[in-house]
Amino acid sequence: MGNTHMQRGAGVLGTTALLFLLPLATYWRTIFHRYGLRDDYAILREAQEEPGKILRVCAAHGRPLYGWLLELSARVAGEIDGLCWQRLAGVVCLGLLSAVVFLILGQLGWHLPQAALLSATLSMLPSAQVIASWAICWPQAPASLMGPLAFALSEGATRHSSGLLRWSRWLLAVLVMAAATLTYQPSGLFYAVLVAAALAVRHHDTVKDTLRWLVRHLCVMAAGLGSAFVFMKILFAAGVFRASPRITFELHWLDKAVWAVTEVLPNSLALLVIEDVRDASARGFWVMVVLTLVIVTAGILIEGRRTGSPGRWRWILGLVALSAVAYGISFLAKERWPTYRTLYALTGVWTVFFAASLVNIGSCWPARGQKVATALLACFAVTSVLLAYQQSFELFAVPQSRELARMEARLRQIEPEERPRIFVVTARQTDSSAPRRYLDEFGSISVDAEWVAKEMLKQLMKERFPEVRDVSGLYRFAAGPRAPEPKNYDVLIDMRESPPAYVTATPLKPPTAKGGRAQ
Repeated sequence: MGNTHMQRGAGVLGTTALLFLLPLATYWRTIFHRYGLRDDYAILREAQEEPGKILRVCAAHGRPLYGWLLELSARVAGEIDGLCWQRLAGVVCLGLLSAVVFLILGQLGWHLPQAALLSATLSMLPSAQVIASWAICWPQAPASLMGPLAFALSEGATRHSSGLLRWSRWLLAVLVMAAATLTYQPSGLFYAVLVAAALAVRHHDTVKDTLRWLVRHLCVMAAGLGSAFVFMKILFAAGVFRASPRITFELHWLDKAVWAVTEVLPNSLALLVIEDVRDASARGFWVMVVLTLVIVTAGILIEGRRTGSPGRWRWILGLVALSAVAYGISFLAKERWPTYRTLYALTGVWTVFFAASLVNIGSCWPARGQKVATALLACFAVTSVLLAYQQSFELFAVPQSRELARMEARLRQIEPEERPRIFVVTARQTDSSAPRRYLDEFGSISVDAEWVAKEMLKQLMKERFPEVRDVSGLYRFAAGPRAPEPKNYDVLIDMRESPPAYVTATPLKPPTAKGGRAQ
Protein backbone atom coordinates (compact mmCIF):
# COMPACT_ATOMS: atom_id res chain seq x y z
CA MET A 1 0.00 0.00 0.00
CA GLY A 2 2.83 2.35 0.92
CA ASN A 3 4.63 1.62 -2.35
CA THR A 4 1.45 2.39 -4.28
CA HIS A 5 1.13 5.79 -2.61
CA MET A 6 4.80 6.52 -3.26
CA GLN A 7 4.47 5.57 -6.92
CA ARG A 8 1.36 7.71 -7.28
CA GLY A 9 3.13 10.65 -5.61
CA ALA A 10 6.16 10.25 -7.87
CA GLY A 11 3.87 10.09 -10.89
CA VAL A 12 2.08 13.27 -9.89
CA LEU A 13 5.37 15.04 -9.25
CA GLY A 14 6.82 13.93 -12.58
CA THR A 15 3.68 14.91 -14.48
CA THR A 16 3.66 18.31 -12.78
CA ALA A 17 7.25 18.90 -13.85
CA LEU A 18 6.50 17.87 -17.44
CA LEU A 19 3.49 20.19 -17.59
CA PHE A 20 5.66 23.05 -16.38
CA LEU A 21 8.29 22.32 -19.05
CA LEU A 22 5.86 21.72 -21.93
CA PRO A 23 5.16 25.42 -22.69
CA LEU A 24 8.90 26.14 -22.59
CA ALA A 25 9.55 23.40 -25.15
CA THR A 26 6.62 24.45 -27.33
CA TYR A 27 7.32 28.18 -27.43
CA TRP A 28 11.14 28.03 -27.20
CA ARG A 29 11.98 29.04 -30.76
CA THR A 30 9.42 31.86 -30.62
CA ILE A 31 10.77 33.15 -27.31
CA PHE A 32 14.34 33.49 -28.55
CA HIS A 33 13.65 34.65 -32.10
CA ARG A 34 14.73 38.24 -32.73
CA TYR A 35 11.61 40.38 -33.16
CA GLY A 36 9.29 42.85 -31.49
CA LEU A 37 5.59 43.48 -31.94
CA ARG A 38 4.15 46.99 -32.23
CA ASP A 39 4.08 48.45 -28.68
CA ASP A 40 7.22 46.51 -27.71
CA TYR A 41 9.46 49.14 -29.27
CA ALA A 42 7.75 52.08 -27.57
CA ILE A 43 7.76 50.30 -24.20
CA LEU A 44 11.51 49.70 -24.43
CA ARG A 45 12.15 53.40 -25.02
CA GLU A 46 9.71 54.66 -22.40
CA ALA A 47 11.14 52.38 -19.72
CA GLN A 48 14.57 53.94 -20.28
CA GLU A 49 13.71 57.56 -21.12
CA GLU A 50 10.43 58.22 -19.31
CA PRO A 51 10.47 56.37 -15.97
CA GLY A 52 7.02 56.02 -14.48
CA LYS A 53 5.10 56.62 -17.70
CA ILE A 54 4.25 52.95 -18.30
CA LEU A 55 2.97 52.63 -14.73
CA ARG A 56 0.83 55.76 -15.08
CA VAL A 57 -0.66 54.70 -18.42
CA CYS A 58 -1.52 51.19 -17.22
CA ALA A 59 -2.85 52.49 -13.90
CA ALA A 60 -5.10 54.89 -15.83
CA HIS A 61 -6.81 51.75 -17.15
CA GLY A 62 -7.04 50.17 -13.70
CA ARG A 63 -3.94 47.99 -14.10
CA PRO A 64 -1.19 49.39 -11.84
CA LEU A 65 0.41 46.00 -11.17
CA TYR A 66 0.57 45.37 -14.91
CA GLY A 67 2.32 48.70 -15.39
CA TRP A 68 4.79 48.02 -12.59
CA LEU A 69 5.69 44.57 -13.93
CA LEU A 70 5.91 45.79 -17.51
CA GLU A 71 8.08 48.81 -16.73
CA LEU A 72 10.44 46.82 -14.52
CA SER A 73 10.85 44.04 -17.09
CA ALA A 74 11.26 46.47 -20.01
CA ARG A 75 13.98 48.31 -18.13
CA VAL A 76 15.79 45.00 -17.64
CA ALA A 77 15.25 43.99 -21.29
CA GLY A 78 16.77 47.26 -22.52
CA GLU A 79 16.85 46.46 -26.23
CA ILE A 80 15.17 44.37 -28.91
CA ASP A 81 17.19 41.24 -28.13
CA GLY A 82 16.12 41.60 -24.49
CA LEU A 83 12.45 41.19 -25.37
CA CYS A 84 13.03 37.44 -25.23
CA TRP A 85 13.29 37.64 -21.43
CA GLN A 86 9.82 39.15 -21.19
CA ARG A 87 8.45 36.41 -23.42
CA LEU A 88 10.29 33.83 -21.32
CA ALA A 89 8.74 35.23 -18.13
CA GLY A 90 5.28 34.85 -19.67
CA VAL A 91 5.91 31.27 -20.74
CA VAL A 92 7.32 30.32 -17.34
CA CYS A 93 4.09 31.60 -15.78
CA LEU A 94 2.08 29.62 -18.33
CA GLY A 95 4.02 26.52 -17.26
CA LEU A 96 3.20 27.27 -13.62
CA LEU A 97 -0.44 27.78 -14.58
CA SER A 98 -0.56 24.39 -16.28
CA ALA A 99 1.09 22.67 -13.30
CA VAL A 100 -1.18 24.35 -10.73
CA VAL A 101 -4.33 23.56 -12.71
CA PHE A 102 -3.27 19.89 -12.91
CA LEU A 103 -2.77 19.66 -9.15
CA ILE A 104 -6.14 21.31 -8.49
CA LEU A 105 -7.93 19.05 -10.98
CA GLY A 106 -6.48 16.02 -9.20
CA GLN A 107 -7.88 17.28 -5.91
CA LEU A 108 -11.27 17.89 -7.50
CA GLY A 109 -11.59 14.27 -8.62
CA TRP A 110 -10.44 14.28 -12.24
CA HIS A 111 -8.54 11.17 -13.34
CA LEU A 112 -4.90 12.18 -13.41
CA PRO A 113 -4.14 11.35 -17.08
CA GLN A 114 -7.19 13.34 -18.18
CA ALA A 115 -6.34 16.18 -15.80
CA ALA A 116 -2.82 16.34 -17.24
CA LEU A 117 -4.04 16.43 -20.84
CA LEU A 118 -6.60 19.15 -20.09
CA SER A 119 -4.00 21.23 -18.23
CA ALA A 120 -1.57 20.92 -21.12
CA THR A 121 -4.23 22.04 -23.59
CA LEU A 122 -5.10 25.14 -21.55
CA SER A 123 -1.53 26.42 -21.90
CA MET A 124 -1.72 25.99 -25.69
CA LEU A 125 -4.93 27.88 -26.46
CA PRO A 126 -4.70 30.86 -28.86
CA SER A 127 -4.92 33.25 -25.90
CA ALA A 128 -1.89 31.58 -24.33
CA GLN A 129 -0.05 31.84 -27.65
CA VAL A 130 -0.55 35.61 -27.62
CA ILE A 131 0.85 35.84 -24.08
CA ALA A 132 3.86 33.71 -25.04
CA SER A 133 4.58 35.58 -28.27
CA TRP A 134 3.96 39.25 -27.45
CA ALA A 135 6.49 40.61 -24.97
CA ILE A 136 4.27 43.31 -23.44
CA CYS A 137 1.52 40.74 -22.76
CA TRP A 138 3.60 38.67 -20.36
CA PRO A 139 2.02 40.12 -17.13
CA GLN A 140 -1.27 38.60 -18.23
CA ALA A 141 0.19 35.16 -17.44
CA PRO A 142 0.73 35.77 -13.69
CA ALA A 143 -2.70 37.45 -13.59
CA SER A 144 -4.22 34.27 -15.06
CA LEU A 145 -2.25 32.17 -12.56
CA MET A 146 -3.79 34.09 -9.66
CA GLY A 147 -7.26 32.92 -10.70
CA PRO A 148 -6.69 29.21 -9.92
CA LEU A 149 -4.80 30.14 -6.74
CA ALA A 150 -7.79 32.18 -5.54
CA PHE A 151 -10.09 29.25 -6.41
CA ALA A 152 -7.93 26.80 -4.46
CA LEU A 153 -8.03 29.07 -1.40
CA SER A 154 -11.78 29.51 -1.63
CA GLU A 155 -12.50 25.82 -2.22
CA GLY A 156 -10.20 24.86 0.65
CA ALA A 157 -12.06 27.21 3.00
CA THR A 158 -15.16 25.02 2.89
CA ARG A 159 -13.20 22.02 4.22
CA HIS A 160 -12.26 23.70 7.50
CA SER A 161 -14.64 23.67 10.42
CA SER A 162 -12.79 26.48 12.17
CA GLY A 163 -14.60 29.72 11.40
CA LEU A 164 -11.45 31.83 11.70
CA LEU A 165 -9.44 29.67 9.34
CA ARG A 166 -12.31 29.48 6.86
CA TRP A 167 -12.83 33.22 6.76
CA SER A 168 -9.10 33.92 6.56
CA ARG A 169 -8.89 31.68 3.48
CA TRP A 170 -11.83 33.42 1.86
CA LEU A 171 -10.29 36.80 2.62
CA LEU A 172 -6.98 35.71 1.10
CA ALA A 173 -8.83 34.41 -1.97
CA VAL A 174 -10.50 37.81 -2.38
CA LEU A 175 -7.15 39.59 -2.07
CA VAL A 176 -5.54 37.33 -4.68
CA MET A 177 -8.50 37.92 -6.99
CA ALA A 178 -8.14 41.66 -6.46
CA ALA A 179 -4.43 41.48 -7.27
CA ALA A 180 -5.22 39.63 -10.50
CA THR A 181 -7.76 42.32 -11.39
CA LEU A 182 -5.24 45.10 -10.73
CA THR A 183 -2.87 43.31 -13.10
CA TYR A 184 -5.19 42.56 -16.04
CA GLN A 185 -8.93 42.42 -15.43
CA PRO A 186 -9.95 39.69 -17.93
CA SER A 187 -7.13 37.36 -16.88
CA GLY A 188 -8.18 37.04 -13.24
CA LEU A 189 -11.44 35.58 -14.49
CA PHE A 190 -9.52 32.35 -15.17
CA TYR A 191 -10.93 31.52 -11.74
CA ALA A 192 -14.12 30.56 -13.63
CA VAL A 193 -12.23 27.84 -15.54
CA LEU A 194 -11.54 25.98 -12.30
CA VAL A 195 -15.14 26.44 -11.17
CA ALA A 196 -16.21 24.82 -14.45
CA ALA A 197 -13.77 21.94 -13.90
CA ALA A 198 -15.12 21.35 -10.39
CA LEU A 199 -18.74 21.52 -11.51
CA ALA A 200 -18.13 18.97 -14.26
CA VAL A 201 -17.19 16.24 -11.75
CA ARG A 202 -19.82 17.02 -9.07
CA HIS A 203 -22.10 14.34 -10.51
CA HIS A 204 -24.27 13.76 -7.46
CA ASP A 205 -25.08 17.33 -6.45
CA THR A 206 -28.63 18.57 -6.65
CA VAL A 207 -29.35 21.73 -8.63
CA LYS A 208 -29.91 23.54 -5.33
CA ASP A 209 -26.54 22.39 -3.93
CA THR A 210 -24.82 23.35 -7.17
CA LEU A 211 -26.44 26.77 -7.15
CA ARG A 212 -25.39 27.41 -3.54
CA TRP A 213 -21.82 26.29 -4.24
CA LEU A 214 -21.67 28.32 -7.46
CA VAL A 215 -22.96 31.48 -5.78
CA ARG A 216 -20.29 31.17 -3.10
CA HIS A 217 -17.52 31.16 -5.70
CA LEU A 218 -19.13 33.96 -7.68
CA CYS A 219 -19.27 36.04 -4.50
CA VAL A 220 -15.52 35.56 -3.99
CA MET A 221 -14.88 36.67 -7.57
CA ALA A 222 -17.24 39.64 -7.23
CA ALA A 223 -15.61 40.67 -3.95
CA GLY A 224 -12.16 40.59 -5.54
CA LEU A 225 -13.27 42.55 -8.60
CA GLY A 226 -15.20 45.03 -6.46
CA SER A 227 -12.27 45.54 -4.07
CA ALA A 228 -9.95 46.31 -6.97
CA PHE A 229 -12.50 48.72 -8.46
CA VAL A 230 -12.93 50.60 -5.16
CA PHE A 231 -9.16 50.68 -4.63
CA MET A 232 -8.60 52.28 -8.04
CA LYS A 233 -11.43 54.76 -7.46
CA ILE A 234 -9.71 55.85 -4.24
CA LEU A 235 -6.38 56.28 -6.06
CA PHE A 236 -8.07 58.30 -8.81
CA ALA A 237 -9.89 60.48 -6.28
CA ALA A 238 -6.66 61.05 -4.34
CA GLY A 239 -4.87 62.15 -7.50
CA VAL A 240 -2.31 59.35 -7.38
CA PHE A 241 -3.29 58.37 -10.93
CA ARG A 242 -5.57 59.93 -13.52
CA ALA A 243 -8.34 57.76 -14.92
CA SER A 244 -8.33 57.13 -18.66
CA PRO A 245 -11.39 58.42 -20.57
CA ARG A 246 -11.55 54.91 -22.08
CA ILE A 247 -12.81 53.54 -18.74
CA THR A 248 -16.51 53.71 -19.55
CA PHE A 249 -19.30 51.19 -19.08
CA GLU A 250 -21.45 49.73 -21.82
CA LEU A 251 -24.97 51.19 -21.93
CA HIS A 252 -26.47 49.29 -24.86
CA TRP A 253 -26.72 45.87 -23.27
CA LEU A 254 -28.86 44.11 -25.85
CA ASP A 255 -26.74 45.31 -28.73
CA LYS A 256 -23.58 44.30 -26.85
CA ALA A 257 -25.04 40.85 -26.14
CA VAL A 258 -25.76 40.28 -29.83
CA TRP A 259 -22.24 41.45 -30.67
CA ALA A 260 -20.70 39.13 -28.05
CA VAL A 261 -22.62 36.11 -29.32
CA THR A 262 -21.81 36.74 -32.99
CA GLU A 263 -18.28 38.17 -32.76
CA VAL A 264 -16.77 36.86 -29.53
CA LEU A 265 -18.33 33.50 -28.74
CA PRO A 266 -17.33 31.80 -32.03
CA ASN A 267 -13.65 32.46 -31.29
CA SER A 268 -14.04 30.65 -27.96
CA LEU A 269 -16.08 27.82 -29.45
CA ALA A 270 -13.35 27.25 -32.04
CA LEU A 271 -11.04 26.39 -29.11
CA LEU A 272 -7.75 25.67 -30.90
CA VAL A 273 -8.51 27.14 -34.32
CA ILE A 274 -7.93 30.86 -34.82
CA GLU A 275 -10.13 33.06 -36.94
CA ASP A 276 -8.76 34.55 -40.16
CA VAL A 277 -10.06 38.03 -41.03
CA ARG A 278 -8.97 37.45 -44.62
CA ASP A 279 -11.43 34.58 -44.98
CA ALA A 280 -14.62 35.06 -42.96
CA SER A 281 -15.92 31.70 -44.19
CA ALA A 282 -12.82 29.72 -43.24
CA ARG A 283 -13.97 26.11 -43.27
CA GLY A 284 -11.77 24.79 -40.47
CA PHE A 285 -12.83 27.54 -38.07
CA TRP A 286 -16.55 26.96 -38.43
CA VAL A 287 -16.15 23.18 -38.48
CA MET A 288 -14.50 23.45 -35.05
CA VAL A 289 -17.26 25.73 -33.78
CA VAL A 290 -19.92 23.22 -34.83
CA LEU A 291 -17.89 20.28 -33.48
CA THR A 292 -17.58 21.97 -30.08
CA LEU A 293 -21.32 22.59 -29.90
CA VAL A 294 -22.06 18.98 -30.90
CA ILE A 295 -19.59 17.47 -28.41
CA VAL A 296 -20.75 19.66 -25.51
CA THR A 297 -24.41 19.00 -26.32
CA ALA A 298 -23.67 15.27 -26.33
CA GLY A 299 -21.88 15.64 -23.00
CA ILE A 300 -24.89 17.40 -21.47
CA LEU A 301 -27.30 14.73 -22.74
CA ILE A 302 -25.12 11.89 -21.45
CA GLU A 303 -24.79 13.65 -18.09
CA GLY A 304 -28.56 13.85 -17.93
CA ARG A 305 -28.93 10.16 -18.79
CA ARG A 306 -26.39 9.18 -16.15
CA THR A 307 -27.50 11.40 -13.25
CA GLY A 308 -30.99 12.43 -14.26
CA SER A 309 -32.51 15.79 -15.00
CA PRO A 310 -30.57 17.60 -12.20
CA GLY A 311 -27.29 16.63 -13.87
CA ARG A 312 -28.37 18.02 -17.20
CA TRP A 313 -29.58 21.30 -15.73
CA ARG A 314 -26.48 21.56 -13.55
CA TRP A 315 -24.27 21.53 -16.64
CA ILE A 316 -26.47 23.98 -18.54
CA LEU A 317 -26.56 26.34 -15.56
CA GLY A 318 -22.79 26.15 -15.12
CA LEU A 319 -22.02 26.60 -18.81
CA VAL A 320 -24.25 29.65 -19.21
CA ALA A 321 -23.35 31.32 -15.91
CA LEU A 322 -19.61 30.72 -16.16
CA SER A 323 -19.47 31.82 -19.81
CA ALA A 324 -21.12 35.09 -18.79
CA VAL A 325 -18.75 35.53 -15.85
CA ALA A 326 -15.62 34.63 -17.84
CA TYR A 327 -16.33 37.44 -20.31
CA GLY A 328 -18.00 39.72 -17.78
CA ILE A 329 -15.34 42.43 -17.57
CA SER A 330 -15.06 42.86 -21.33
CA PHE A 331 -18.85 42.80 -21.60
CA LEU A 332 -19.19 45.62 -19.07
CA ALA A 333 -16.57 47.73 -20.84
CA LYS A 334 -17.81 49.95 -23.64
CA GLU A 335 -15.04 48.98 -26.05
CA ARG A 336 -15.69 46.20 -28.53
CA TRP A 337 -12.45 44.55 -29.55
CA PRO A 338 -12.70 40.72 -29.60
CA THR A 339 -9.00 39.97 -29.24
CA TYR A 340 -7.76 36.59 -28.06
CA ARG A 341 -5.91 38.20 -25.16
CA THR A 342 -9.31 39.01 -23.57
CA LEU A 343 -10.80 35.55 -24.26
CA TYR A 344 -8.56 33.27 -22.22
CA ALA A 345 -11.07 32.62 -19.42
CA LEU A 346 -14.05 32.21 -21.75
CA THR A 347 -12.19 29.80 -24.04
CA GLY A 348 -10.93 27.96 -20.98
CA VAL A 349 -14.47 27.41 -19.70
CA TRP A 350 -15.58 25.92 -23.01
CA THR A 351 -12.40 23.83 -23.21
CA VAL A 352 -13.19 22.33 -19.80
CA PHE A 353 -16.75 21.45 -20.81
CA PHE A 354 -15.47 20.08 -24.12
CA ALA A 355 -13.00 17.84 -22.28
CA ALA A 356 -15.60 16.78 -19.71
CA SER A 357 -17.98 15.95 -22.56
CA LEU A 358 -15.34 13.72 -24.15
CA VAL A 359 -15.05 11.95 -20.80
CA ASN A 360 -18.84 11.50 -20.72
CA ILE A 361 -18.79 10.14 -24.26
CA GLY A 362 -16.11 7.66 -23.21
CA SER A 363 -18.35 6.49 -20.36
CA CYS A 364 -20.72 5.05 -22.95
CA TRP A 365 -18.29 2.11 -23.13
CA PRO A 366 -18.18 0.91 -19.49
CA ALA A 367 -15.35 -1.55 -20.01
CA ARG A 368 -13.00 0.83 -21.80
CA GLY A 369 -14.59 4.20 -21.17
CA GLN A 370 -11.64 5.80 -19.38
CA LYS A 371 -9.20 4.63 -22.03
CA VAL A 372 -11.43 5.96 -24.82
CA ALA A 373 -11.80 9.32 -23.06
CA THR A 374 -8.08 9.55 -22.41
CA ALA A 375 -7.30 8.72 -26.04
CA LEU A 376 -9.71 11.41 -27.27
CA LEU A 377 -8.20 13.97 -24.89
CA ALA A 378 -4.70 12.94 -25.95
CA CYS A 379 -5.52 13.66 -29.60
CA PHE A 380 -6.96 17.02 -28.56
CA ALA A 381 -3.90 17.90 -26.47
CA VAL A 382 -1.36 16.82 -29.10
CA THR A 383 -3.17 18.88 -31.72
CA SER A 384 -3.11 21.90 -29.42
CA VAL A 385 0.66 21.56 -28.90
CA LEU A 386 1.37 21.25 -32.62
CA LEU A 387 -0.79 24.27 -33.46
CA ALA A 388 0.74 26.37 -30.69
CA TYR A 389 4.25 25.45 -31.86
CA GLN A 390 3.45 26.40 -35.44
CA GLN A 391 1.22 29.43 -34.99
CA SER A 392 3.27 31.22 -32.34
CA PHE A 393 6.30 31.09 -34.62
CA GLU A 394 4.82 31.51 -38.10
CA LEU A 395 2.15 34.07 -37.20
CA PHE A 396 4.10 36.10 -34.63
CA ALA A 397 7.86 35.66 -34.78
CA VAL A 398 8.36 35.28 -38.53
CA PRO A 399 6.20 38.17 -39.83
CA GLN A 400 7.55 40.58 -37.22
CA SER A 401 11.12 39.46 -37.85
CA ARG A 402 10.61 40.16 -41.55
CA GLU A 403 9.57 43.73 -40.81
CA LEU A 404 12.54 44.24 -38.53
CA ALA A 405 14.91 42.75 -41.08
CA ARG A 406 13.61 45.04 -43.82
CA MET A 407 14.23 48.17 -41.80
CA GLU A 408 17.62 46.93 -40.59
CA ALA A 409 18.76 46.19 -44.13
CA ARG A 410 18.14 49.80 -45.18
CA LEU A 411 19.63 51.31 -42.03
CA ARG A 412 22.91 49.49 -42.62
CA GLN A 413 23.47 51.84 -45.55
CA ILE A 414 23.05 54.99 -43.50
CA GLU A 415 25.92 57.21 -42.47
CA PRO A 416 24.67 59.90 -40.09
CA GLU A 417 27.22 62.65 -40.79
CA GLU A 418 24.77 64.71 -42.86
CA ARG A 419 21.62 63.88 -40.84
CA PRO A 420 19.91 62.00 -43.69
CA ARG A 421 16.22 62.46 -44.27
CA ILE A 422 14.60 59.05 -43.69
CA PHE A 423 11.09 58.43 -44.96
CA VAL A 424 9.28 55.23 -43.96
CA VAL A 425 6.36 54.09 -46.10
CA THR A 426 3.99 52.47 -43.63
CA ALA A 427 2.29 49.21 -44.52
CA ARG A 428 -1.36 48.22 -44.42
CA GLN A 429 -2.59 45.19 -42.57
CA THR A 430 -3.47 43.67 -45.93
CA ASP A 431 0.25 43.75 -46.78
CA SER A 432 0.94 41.05 -44.21
CA SER A 433 2.96 38.16 -45.61
CA ALA A 434 1.59 35.75 -42.98
CA PRO A 435 -0.67 32.93 -44.19
CA ARG A 436 -3.38 34.02 -41.70
CA ARG A 437 -4.17 37.22 -39.85
CA TYR A 438 -6.39 38.19 -36.95
CA LEU A 439 -6.71 41.83 -35.80
CA ASP A 440 -3.49 43.12 -34.16
CA GLU A 441 -2.36 39.69 -32.99
CA PHE A 442 -1.81 36.69 -35.27
CA GLY A 443 -0.05 37.50 -38.54
CA SER A 444 -0.46 41.25 -38.15
CA ILE A 445 1.71 44.11 -39.40
CA SER A 446 3.48 46.32 -36.85
CA VAL A 447 4.59 49.24 -39.02
CA ASP A 448 1.13 50.33 -40.08
CA ALA A 449 1.38 53.66 -38.24
CA GLU A 450 3.91 56.47 -38.08
CA TRP A 451 4.54 56.12 -34.34
CA VAL A 452 5.53 52.45 -34.66
CA ALA A 453 7.93 53.21 -37.51
CA LYS A 454 9.48 55.99 -35.46
CA GLU A 455 9.95 53.80 -32.37
CA MET A 456 11.34 50.83 -34.31
CA LEU A 457 13.80 53.01 -36.23
CA LYS A 458 15.00 54.66 -33.03
CA GLN A 459 15.62 51.32 -31.34
CA LEU A 460 17.63 50.09 -34.31
CA MET A 461 19.69 53.28 -34.45
CA LYS A 462 20.44 52.96 -30.74
CA GLU A 463 21.76 49.47 -31.40
CA ARG A 464 23.99 50.72 -34.21
CA PHE A 465 25.24 53.79 -32.35
CA PRO A 466 25.23 52.77 -28.66
CA GLU A 467 27.67 55.53 -27.75
CA VAL A 468 25.29 58.29 -28.87
CA ARG A 469 23.01 59.46 -26.07
CA ASP A 470 20.19 60.77 -28.30
CA VAL A 471 20.24 59.03 -31.67
CA SER A 472 17.24 61.02 -32.91
CA GLY A 473 19.69 63.83 -33.66
CA LEU A 474 21.49 61.66 -36.22
CA TYR A 475 18.66 61.71 -38.77
CA ARG A 476 15.43 63.42 -39.79
CA PHE A 477 12.35 61.22 -39.73
CA ALA A 478 9.05 61.22 -41.57
CA ALA A 479 6.53 58.51 -42.41
CA GLY A 480 3.31 58.04 -44.28
CA PRO A 481 1.29 55.61 -46.39
CA ARG A 482 2.77 56.95 -49.66
CA ALA A 483 6.30 57.86 -50.70
CA PRO A 484 6.89 61.57 -51.41
CA GLU A 485 8.90 62.97 -54.31
CA PRO A 486 12.49 61.60 -54.30
CA LYS A 487 13.86 65.09 -53.65
CA ASN A 488 12.16 65.05 -50.24
CA TYR A 489 14.15 62.19 -48.77
CA ASP A 490 17.62 60.67 -48.76
CA VAL A 491 16.66 57.18 -47.61
CA LEU A 492 13.36 55.46 -48.37
CA ILE A 493 12.27 52.46 -46.33
CA ASP A 494 9.23 50.84 -47.88
CA MET A 495 7.55 48.53 -45.36
CA ARG A 496 4.88 47.39 -47.80
CA GLU A 497 7.12 44.93 -49.60
CA SER A 498 7.56 41.42 -48.24
CA PRO A 499 11.12 40.08 -48.08
CA PRO A 500 11.87 36.44 -48.84
CA ALA A 501 10.32 33.94 -46.47
CA TYR A 502 11.96 33.41 -43.10
CA VAL A 503 14.36 36.34 -43.29
CA THR A 504 15.91 36.56 -39.84
CA ALA A 505 16.64 39.92 -38.29
CA THR A 506 20.19 40.33 -37.02
CA PRO A 507 21.48 43.14 -34.82
CA LEU A 508 23.01 46.12 -36.56
CA LYS A 509 26.72 46.60 -35.95
CA PRO A 510 28.40 49.95 -35.40
CA PRO A 511 29.97 51.28 -38.63
CA THR A 512 33.63 50.51 -39.16
CA ALA A 513 34.26 52.77 -42.13
CA LYS A 514 32.68 55.81 -43.71
CA GLY A 515 30.53 55.37 -46.75
CA GLY A 516 28.40 57.38 -49.13
CA ARG A 517 24.85 58.47 -48.43
CA ALA A 518 22.22 55.82 -49.11
CA GLN A 519 20.02 56.40 -52.12
